[in-house]
Amino acid sequence: MAPKQQFKVLLVGNPNCGKTTIFNSLSGMRAKVGNYSGVTVDKKTGRFEVDGAVVEVEDLPGIYTLSASSSEEKIARDVISEGNFDLIVNVVDSSNFERNLYLTLQLAEMKLPFVIALNMTDELERQGKYIDYKGLSAALGIPIVKCVGYDTASISLLKKFILKNAGACTLAHFPWEILGENILNSKIAVIAEMLKSGLPEEYAEFAPWMAVRVLENDRVVLDSLKTRTPHLYESVKRVAAEVEAQTGESAESLVSAARYGMIDKICMPFLKSQQIQHANLTSALDSIFLNKIIGIPLFFLLMYAVFEFVFALGDPLMGIMESFFIWLGNAISSIWNDGGDSMLEKFLVDGVIGGVGGVFVFLPNIILLFFALAILEDSGYMARAAFLCDRIMKRFGLSGSSVIPMLIGFGCSVPAIIGTRTLKSRVERIATIMVIPLFSCGARFPVYVLLIPVFFPQQYRGAAMFGIYIIGIAVAMALSKLLRITALKGDDSSFLIELPPYRLPRLRNVLEQISVRAFGFIKKAGTIILAMSVILWAMSTFPEKKVYERDYDAEIAKIQQSHNMSEADKSDEIATIENAETSERFSYTYMGRLGNFMEPVFKPLGFDNKLVSALLGALAAKEVFITQLGIIYGLGDDASEESASLRDRLNADYSFPQGISILLFILLSSPCIATISTTYAETKSWRIAASQFAILTLLAYLTAMVAFQIASNAV
Repeated sequence: MAPKQQFKVLLVGNPNCGKTTIFNSLSGMRAKVGNYSGVTVDKKTGRFEVDGAVVEVEDLPGIYTLSASSSEEKIARDVISEGNFDLIVNVVDSSNFERNLYLTLQLAEMKLPFVIALNMTDELERQGKYIDYKGLSAALGIPIVKCVGYDTASISLLKKFILKNAGACTLAHFPWEILGENILNSKIAVIAEMLKSGLPEEYAEFAPWMAVRVLENDRVVLDSLKTRTPHLYESVKRVAAEVEAQTGESAESLVSAARYGMIDKICMPFLKSQQIQHANLTSALDSIFLNKIIGIPLFFLLMYAVFEFVFALGDPLMGIMESFFIWLGNAISSIWNDGGDSMLEKFLVDGVIGGVGGVFVFLPNIILLFFALAILEDSGYMARAAFLCDRIMKRFGLSGSSVIPMLIGFGCSVPAIIGTRTLKSRVERIATIMVIPLFSCGARFPVYVLLIPVFFPQQYRGAAMFGIYIIGIAVAMALSKLLRITALKGDDSSFLIELPPYRLPRLRNVLEQISVRAFGFIKKAGTIILAMSVILWAMSTFPEKKVYERDYDAEIAKIQQSHNMSEADKSDEIATIENAETSERFSYTYMGRLGNFMEPVFKPLGFDNKLVSALLGALAAKEVFITQLGIIYGLGDDASEESASLRDRLNADYSFPQGISILLFILLSSPCIATISTTYAETKSWRIAASQFAILTLLAYLTAMVAFQIASNAV
């Protein structure tokens, strides 16, 4: 049997051009995600088979140019320069045709084997336009195919198109001479000849491309010349300087203008308008959502609606999940039907189910939150939210560039901190990293879902959740302003962002986002949280207390047999007794003793040893706060259907002022260990990571203390 043909293809394109959608469709979501060597930029590879051939696909980071001014651009250019591929597929957003072609021309200058996939042609047609792609292909000398990234038939054609051109594609070349005689062409020719004569023969073919890069002041090319041939470096720099001397403009800006001139002259004639004129929905909606007066209030109104939606639909679903884990605990307990006191039973029921299960019950709320955010993101609104916030951010020493990482922070602080690499100002980047943990991540969300119903009535729960998020944002802005006028002084950076057209969210895209995030939550619950559950269960179980100060079983039996109390009063009294038993038993364990030792420090915040121990566990992951409370209140609990839920137990143990204090401390306190480690990895400074931990811990402590004292005096 003959071996299958194998090819390697690179996907290259601007951010938001639909490149990743095409990658997912080509690879069938069977993607391998890693990292490029030495950096934290994701490396995504996949594969597909077509007509007996195997094609490996690598999705390069989204870039606007090959200038190597950012981590993404440097990685993309390095991968392309290595030449370890058979074909480049340049994904072009048809609805942003002109700007996307800038990168296309840069690829053509490198004399590379590549084709163009005109993506999102359906959106262009809805605008009443179309591209004569056959005519454009003939003009550029580059094979072109139309494509819709989410359409199965379109992807099948793309696979065959890739196979047809892989290894057999004519090298694209876009000569600058097409613009005619001008100073740029003359200087490119001069520098190219200097490079041909001054560099080894193998560089001769790339001399014209390198000459253009010299005029663009490309640091990678110039630094290489300076290191290898200092005299040649000085010579080409003098020629490049002549351009500005003769024109009064920088060579870099002239090169950029020339490329857009080529696009306008050669490519734009192939963008046609149809007879039917479609209303510009995007412009109409932008006049509302980007309005200077109502834009920001609409953003906050949408966020408030999201939280109301999550609670309205999530609470009943969470009740079903709670009932399931109660049933599961009963089923496991029934195995030990002899009534014995089995340690294995306690471990499974209190440690695993009480710990991991206590976090799993919030999965419906998390899915609903991610569903709502995915709808907003896929519709094109979230990019506009970042744009809206730019002028507000400038007042706090940041720019709109910080908004995208901050929005990512609502999912998880780790990728949000990694996302700050796109910020060109180091001081702004550090300031953004310092405050990202104040944007409540998905790990905090289950804690809020647990605590808010304990201390707030049904009609105020959405408002309370909204208020928590707003407080976090407000504190983040205040802290960033303080940092920028003290320890992190420096110039502000500019902000550029692409505003995609409004789209009806596609169910497939939304489900993909939900599945990835939900799977991440489940994986975390099955690994980190499970491991912490085992550790915390052991520390919260041993040593076991044998003799108690009160006969709790007798007290509960007496209340159950009473005929002078309503069922509601009985339930409340039993919960109080169970909590007293839990406190006495827990105080005797290793974790209880540690909590007792640290309790005086947290006494001004209204925290007891149970809350202190839960907060210590939450350093591993915020969800572990729930895990630890579930373990603590599961001690001695038969997990029967009549047993009080964790919310009921907390309601019996803690007051409203304590609830406010807990919520604020969870909101503002130091992030998990993974976030601290990522801060160090991105800044290469333990001082910054330690400062982040110390500042946020102190901020949380002082804020929670003040809130508790004020609320206690007011109640």
